[in-house]
Amino acid sequence: MKKIIYLLAFLFPVLGLAQTEKTIAVALEVGSYIKVNTCKKGAAEFQSMDVYARTNPYNKANVDSLTGEGLLDEFFNDKSIDAKRLPCVMGGKKYKIGALQEFEKDGETKRVALLYTAYPLTLIWVELDKALELGEISL
Repeated sequence: MKKIIYLLAFLFPVLGLAQTEKTIAVALEVGSYIKVNTCKKGAAEFQSMDVYARTNPYNKANVDSLTGEGLLDEFFNDKSIDAKRLPCVMGGKKYKIGALQEFEKDGETKRVALLYTAYPLTLIWVELDKALELGEISL
């Protein structure tokens, strides 16, 4: 069974001088794509996304490509992982969702997407709600 996360996206279309707000529910699922927008002018990195790089391969046989189950555990089970904020040079591209996770922290639900990059030992960690709020991703 595919893991699906529902997000509320806020759209602000401009019609003449009037501005209206629309809320739409968006269903994200493993295997679909998220566009990482370009950075805001003058920024060197994104505020809601990190990039993680391993130095050693992980066991992809333990990852269910349909549901994303196992990706979090397999990818992050190594101590030799480098992490940094996602640099702006990685913006303006679409990335495939490898896994969707929800965490409870301080009474709030945090929704996260793990995105595959062109590099097999690298993943992008996206804080979905924060990324939408900041306009760093498009669904």
